[in-house]
Amino acid sequence: MTKINSVSNIDCRKQQLTSKTAFTSLQSQPDSLQTDKLPNVSPTYNVKVPINYQKTGEVDLPYDFKGHCYKLANGQRVVIVPKDGETVVKTYVGTGAMNEPDNVRGISHYIEHNLFNGSDGLDAGEFFASVNKIGGETNASTGLAKTDYFIASNLLNETDLEHKIKLHASMLTSPKFAVDMLEKEKGIVNSEINMYQGFADSIATNITLKNLFNIKTTSPDLIAGTTQNITNLTREDVIDYYNNNYYPANMVTVITGEVDPDDTMKLISKYFNGTNKATHPRKFEDLKPLEKTTRQDITSDKTVGTRITMGFVGPQNNDVKNAIALSALNKLLSANVTGRISQALKPYNTNVTMYPEKIGSRNTDPTALVVEAVTNEANCQKVLQEIFNQIHSVTVNPPSDEELAIIKKSMLNSYANNFESSFALNSLIGDMILDNNLEEVSNYEKIVKSLTKEDLVNVANQFLDLNKTAITVLHPDRQKLHDVNFTGKITKQAIDPKNVNRYVLANNLDLVTCNSKTDLCNVGLTFQTPEINNINPATAPILNAMIQEGTSHKSDLELEKYLTKNGIDLNLSADANGLIIFASSSADDLQKVYSTILEILSNPNFTEENFEFAKKKLVDKLKRQEKNVNSKLNKELFPKISAGNTKEDILNGIKTLTLDDVKSLYACILNSAQGNISVSAPFAQKTELADLVFTESAKFPKVQKNRPFLDETYKPVLETKVLTGVDTKNQAKIVEAFTYKINGNLKDHVSIQLLNNILGGNSSSRLFNDLREKQQLAYSVRSFTNNVGNTGVMRLNIETTTENLQTGEANYDNLQKSIEGFNKHIQKIKTEKVSVEELENAKLSLKNWVLSRNETSFDKNTSLAAGVLGFYGPLEDNLVLKIIDKITVDDIYNTANYVFKGKPTYSILATENTLKANKDYLDNLVVIS
Repeated sequence: MTKINSVSNIDCRKQQLTSKTAFTSLQSQPDSLQTDKLPNVSPTYNVKVPINYQKTGEVDLPYDFKGHCYKLANGQRVVIVPKDGETVVKTYVGTGAMNEPDNVRGISHYIEHNLFNGSDGLDAGEFFASVNKIGGETNASTGLAKTDYFIASNLLNETDLEHKIKLHASMLTSPKFAVDMLEKEKGIVNSEINMYQGFADSIATNITLKNLFNIKTTSPDLIAGTTQNITNLTREDVIDYYNNNYYPANMVTVITGEVDPDDTMKLISKYFNGTNKATHPRKFEDLKPLEKTTRQDITSDKTVGTRITMGFVGPQNNDVKNAIALSALNKLLSANVTGRISQALKPYNTNVTMYPEKIGSRNTDPTALVVEAVTNEANCQKVLQEIFNQIHSVTVNPPSDEELAIIKKSMLNSYANNFESSFALNSLIGDMILDNNLEEVSNYEKIVKSLTKEDLVNVANQFLDLNKTAITVLHPDRQKLHDVNFTGKITKQAIDPKNVNRYVLANNLDLVTCNSKTDLCNVGLTFQTPEINNINPATAPILNAMIQEGTSHKSDLELEKYLTKNGIDLNLSADANGLIIFASSSADDLQKVYSTILEILSNPNFTEENFEFAKKKLVDKLKRQEKNVNSKLNKELFPKISAGNTKEDILNGIKTLTLDDVKSLYACILNSAQGNISVSAPFAQKTELADLVFTESAKFPKVQKNRPFLDETYKPVLETKVLTGVDTKNQAKIVEAFTYKINGNLKDHVSIQLLNNILGGNSSSRLFNDLREKQQLAYSVRSFTNNVGNTGVMRLNIETTTENLQTGEANYDNLQKSIEGFNKHIQKIKTEKVSVEELENAKLSLKNWVLSRNETSFDKNTSLAAGVLGFYGPLEDNLVLKIIDKITVDDIYNTANYVFKGKPTYSILATENTLKANKDYLDNLVVIS
């Protein structure tokens, strides 16, 4: 299933791909609490009087972390975990889509949107502005069983923590629900619902879960509801649902970061001081698991591949051991490449995803396990049968000792990662405490290590019952699958040329239009110029930050309120190569999109105040960045252009940067750039849109005539170099890079992409099969390509464990094995021609990727814009699909010898002990080159 994240005008839906492990419950706490002396906190001007609270205990967490647990007198639970890094304040509310009567389905998500629209002491829009002032981030999400909200930032001022808690508490405990804001938000939420109804994964998953639990509803989307429901909601509906679900005893606040527990709790008691309770019995969905397997086949024009979705009834929310064992079984079956199902599906050029989904908010509610795969129509039944076969085989072919050891290590490594991030740790704790399972966080490692083969077999028998699964198969519209040739292959186009038109306007803008079916419009405007060299490294990043903070006529808050009111999603960015703006809206608001873009271009917010704010914001962001293995590598390969600028370069550049430097770069871009604009809209249904697009596009500044180019960046690498950096992570990050000159030839580009797929670009590649599956050197190993001007770069990447201080593990030779593995496969692909079968698999993979990135109207619009920038025009992806079929084994052989003819550059991030242990080997790499 998916959860809906708010704040942006077009919200993101994210699959929950990591397991939400359930544990045993805490001791229940009495409603009336005995406390020590009332904390000495003075009330504020608006009578925020602290309430009593009690510390209920401390939980020892892994890696020497400690959870300090409290309960307010109103029943709200609080957990505080001190740790270095970002401070995250997040509240989890035990309500979601499964707590809604069907006639108001979608109200949880609608309320989540509206909590940002004004509360006690905050007018509409002030919440975002206040968070912005501390350089913070904020968002929220709605799921089936919970809704959560957060503010995250580093504490850079003494008042930041109280400010965050005050803002956070205000939005959650005292929303205004102003009538005008409620009406405004209906348009935004309804636009979002329409968008989601075009997503194939959403369609299939919703149907599967409804069938799995016999959920009776009129809503296609369980979380989003229907546009009719949202339109018909009254303020009384909203207030009633809010009062009955957003009460303190149904809320958990978790704070992770650089805080003192006692001082922080005093602030919590000061601002989270509500005393409301549920006004009438809450709604809980009656979840009735199906009694026998059902299959529903649906033909849809929302998908180009055949999507298989299966649902199984999983453990209850409070079933600790089985939830963890099921997570281990998930890895046995679906781990990328090594998973049994993953391996079985390799011949069909697809893979499988399995993830748990929390359905209900009660401790005894069942969870679900969702299984997904996307293939082509011809292989649908074979893929489905392979999934069945591998699930069934667990009972007769339990995991081997080796498989179980790999699974446990992977789970423990994944779990450890949660403790490096304040946000990840906060989410882990919040999900657990909602089910009263916090004390068991510290037992996770113990439970994982104790897992046996029998445990995995037992959960397979109990929860992956093939006689009780809900199956949904979403087929592409067969009427659209035409042009079948005699080889049995289907000839497909990325974009139908009949829907595309191209024009050159009087201002030299290259305009491409694409007809779409839905009411959504997408606009992409690009100003591209040869890279402006010899500028301060901080100039482009600061320009990028400044143009995102309103205009000279509208503050960031005013602009954001305008965009939100009109349901417009707008993103803009700038770099040393130009300026890019993307916007989406309904067709009725396309005029407003154009007006907004023109306002931004004509009146940038180039004030000293905004300049200083952008610098502070960028410094904060850069200082929070983790070490990146590609940083030194890019600096080495591209020392004189922005692609090689490091974090340190930018930080140093900020010290001497002036506002005039930023203005100068902006003026240079507009005066020397070529420009193109792509627009997708329902032109056939609304013919007046064409005139609007022509009229409004002509108002943009005049640009240079469009002549595709590549910056001259290529310089041969004549000697091998090894760049190293010390990191404290358990895994060494290793990149081996080769550069080669490109000229924009599309056949060369396709050949390189196919070479990459064969070598390490996907889960059936040589690097995956050898370094990961056979040698088990790493969880992550791959290759990829990118272009900088006329320089192509092929990068081979791996993250391999070399040292784990917690477990005493030391495998320093994994670094050498990884590099030798890279070079073995480079040499092989240069001297031995790939097989026809291997090439055909790579072709299918590349075709699927090209088609997938052209599925939605937004995707198509992006593709058309990229094509105009190239040498082959807006329909470049259609040509790519044709060229793929023409590439031969000899082409791949010649391409490999071209790409890998130069000297490699290595970049390595590893522990100090790892680098010391491999010093002679690394030194020798340079000598023997």
